[in-house]
Amino acid sequence: MTRELTFTKLKNLLKFSYVPYSKFPVSCIVTMKNGEEIAGVNVENASFPAGICAERSALPQVFALGFKKEDIVSISIMTSSKGFGSPCGICRQFISEMVDDSVKIEIFNINKHLGDYVIGDFLPFKFSSEELK
Repeated sequence: MTRELTFTKLKNLLKFSYVPYSKFPVSCIVTMKNGEEIAGVNVENASFPAGICAERSALPQVFALGFKKEDIVSISIMTSSKGFGSPCGICRQFISEMVDDSVKIEIFNINKHLGDYVIGDFLPFKFSSEELK
């Protein structure tokens, strides 16, 4: 998928976010090796901790559809911000366990592509199962 097409799809997805409180829509597309795209949006709740981010909306579907983390090629994320909107702390930890360290994370704002990263750029000292031993 071209970067322009990804941008357009992410921007169209923003309108499906349910954000009556923050008014801050976020969209996410997880692209699989077979070309399938799995979409997610953020969904808020009056009980704020009960809401879910776009990344944590999309990634569980990967597994529910029978894919494995090795099948993920990229994660593309767009915020409605004009600045740099990156995954929140919870999503950084979540992504770190759900994808291989080399998976490309594309960050977009409402106007443009901001860069390509890997999870280590956002979470260099991730908490992992190794700490539980």
